[in-house]
Amino acid sequence: MKNARLLLLSALAVLFFVTSCSKTEPEPIMGDQVAGKYTITAVTSGGIKIALPFNNPVTGIELSGKIDVTKIADDKVKAIVSLIDKDKAGKTTTDNLDFGEVTLKKAASGSEIEGYQNNVKVGTYANNILTFSAIDPDTKSPISIEAKKN
Repeated sequence: MKNARLLLLSALAVLFFVTSCSKTEPEPIMGDQVAGKYTITAVTSGGIKIALPFNNPVTGIELSGKIDVTKIADDKVKAIVSLIDKDKAGKTTTDNLDFGEVTLKKAASGSEIEGYQNNVKVGTYANNILTFSAIDPDTKSPISIEAKKN
């Protein structure tokens, strides 16, 4: 009888262990994962990549930037990009660019979140790094922006 009780308790313990380990955590909501404040770390334009902040040795102007991504639905965000120029005297000028609504989709790899506008992929998010492409409103040429979540 003692062996049967021990066997039953062992079986229950194994059953409890197996069922408790098989639970999967729910997938975090994509909008929540991507939303937040970012610091721009690099801008690529015309094949030239510039790390930010960048201090122009000729003009003395320091260029930096930030991105504010706001969740508007579980699978949608909007982004405001702020490019900041600071001159030698410390005066700052900020240009804000509204990149509008971006629809989020899980990448086929499962490790990234992709962003789309009008069914065109415009960016990715993985490991707190946001990368997206756009057209520079001034030069009309393609640019790529990389940013790290704060």
